[in-house]
Amino acid sequence: MATIEMRTLFISALSALAVSGSALAQTLTVEESIVVDYRPVIARIEAGDTATARSRLQGVVTRLNAVEGQIVKAGEVVAVVTDEMITPQLSALSSRIEGLKSQVRQSEEDIARNEGLEARGFYPRARLDDERTTLDVLRRTLASTEAERRALSAREGEGRILAPADAHITDVNVVQGSVVSPGEVLMSFATVNGVVRLALPERHASSIAEGETISLRLPSRSGDVRTATIMRIYPELRQGSVIADATVQGGLTALFGERVDVLAPVGERRAIRIPKDYVSTRFGVDFIRVAVGERFIDAPVALAGPLIDDQDQYEILSGLKPGDKIQKPE
Repeated sequence: MATIEMRTLFISALSALAVSGSALAQTLTVEESIVVDYRPVIARIEAGDTATARSRLQGVVTRLNAVEGQIVKAGEVVAVVTDEMITPQLSALSSRIEGLKSQVRQSEEDIARNEGLEARGFYPRARLDDERTTLDVLRRTLASTEAERRALSAREGEGRILAPADAHITDVNVVQGSVVSPGEVLMSFATVNGVVRLALPERHASSIAEGETISLRLPSRSGDVRTATIMRIYPELRQGSVIADATVQGGLTALFGERVDVLAPVGERRAIRIPKDYVSTRFGVDFIRVAVGERFIDAPVALAGPLIDDQDQYEILSGLKPGDKIQKPE
C-alpha cells in the first residue's frame, strides 16, 4: 500500500515539474521598446504607365475584343480595323502578278527554243537579244509588283490593333462598326507591372524618401494595410502633388484613382508591446496573466489597438510596467 502511495506521489511530482517547465517556457518579461507613430496622409493610386491604341487606317472597326477593366497580354489583338479599299487592290495586284508570271514563263520557253535555232544559224542574234531584254524587264516588273503587294498586305495588317503591354483596359472609345480615321484613339491602357503610383499632397514631400518602406491603408477595403517600398520620386509636381512609384508586397488590387492613406512617420516614443497571444478578452475586457509573488493572476489592461506592423503585437496603455512577468492564458 505504501509503495502505491509513493508511486502516486512520484507521478504527481513529475506532472508538476512538466507543468512548471511549460509555464516557464511561456513566461515573458515585459520590456519597453521604441514605437514609431504614424500619421495618415491621403494619397491617390494612379496607373504606373499608360498607353493608347490608335488606328493607322481609315476604315471600319470590324472586330472588338476588349471591354473596360479587362486585363490583356502584350501583343494580344484587341480590335481589327478594315479598309475596304485594300482588298480590291490586293486582288488586282494578285491577278497582275499571275499574268506577269505567265509572260515570264512563255518568254523563257521562247528564248530557250530560239537559242537552239540561233546556234544553227536559223535565227537572228539581234532579235534574240531583244527577247532577252524583254524577259529581264518582265522579271523586274514582276518583282516590283510582288513588293507592292507585300507592302499593301503589310498595310492591311496595320488594321490589327495590338495591346502594347500587359495592362488593364481603362477606356474603350469605339464600338464594333464604328468608322475611324488614322490617328484616332480606340482605347486606353494602364500597365499592371506591380508598380503603384502614388500622388501625395506637396506638404508631405519631406515625409517620404526613395528606398523607404511605408504602410498603405485602404479605407474602402476594410482598412486593409499593406507594406510598400518607395522606388522613385519624380522631381516635378503635378497639380500640387508629389508623384512616387512604389512596389507593394503581395501586390495590390485597387481601382485607379482610389484613395489610400500613406502612414507617414511623425516621431518615436517608448512603449510596452506584447504579442497578441498573451491577451485574452472576456466580457469586453482585456486580461493578461501577470506574476504576483509566486503565482499568476489575470489583470485587466488597456490596449491601444493593433500596431501597424507585421509582428501581431499590441501596445499596452496601462496595467503593465517594465519588469513584469506575464504568461500566456490557459
